[in-house]
Amino acid sequence: MTARINRDMKPAAADGRPGWRRVSLVTAIVVIQLSAAAYFCLKILAEVFLVEIPFIPWEVQEQLEILASVGLLLGLASTLALLGQTWRRMGRLAEQVQAASGQFQTLMERQFDDWGLTATEAHVALMVIKGFSNAEIAGFRGTTESTIKSQITSIFRKSGLTSRHQLVTSLVEDLVAAVPLEPEAGERDPRTGPAAGDA
Repeated sequence: MTARINRDMKPAAADGRPGWRRVSLVTAIVVIQLSAAAYFCLKILAEVFLVEIPFIPWEVQEQLEILASVGLLLGLASTLALLGQTWRRMGRLAEQVQAASGQFQTLMERQFDDWGLTATEAHVALMVIKGFSNAEIAGFRGTTESTIKSQITSIFRKSGLTSRHQLVTSLVEDLVAAVPLEPEAGERDPRTGPAAGDA
């Protein structure tokens, strides 16, 4: 699962060319739409004030209207295509977040089992990780704050930790440690030590 997340989160190309293509496409769309809008505005103003456009022959005006209409349609189609790409990207990001959340939950449950926490202590530990205070946890669980303090003390004793901060960082460190290190081209693998010839 971790390899899949890493693969999905890598950019399409390291040199950024896909980004420049998208910028160029958006720029072309904006230019086309602005040109078409400017022409139609000029034509509307000329008709409102009963002013002819002497520097543009009638035949050319008809051709410009056709081109402007086609440009607007192309701009609309391109905008819809970009929106579709955005929605698909958002969907992929949502899948990545969901996968990462599932991985963190699995790691957290395994860690709680290793510590020997009861179901109640595991639930309290989860709420501590989420940042709730003792009073808030007591309110959610319908118990007293002193009971929550006692349960948190038991969690610290079983886990060997001494603070809420350590409880959170211990899980984050385990999650980061589970991410495999993939050396780039020309780099040595830190898991195997220095490559031949580095000494």
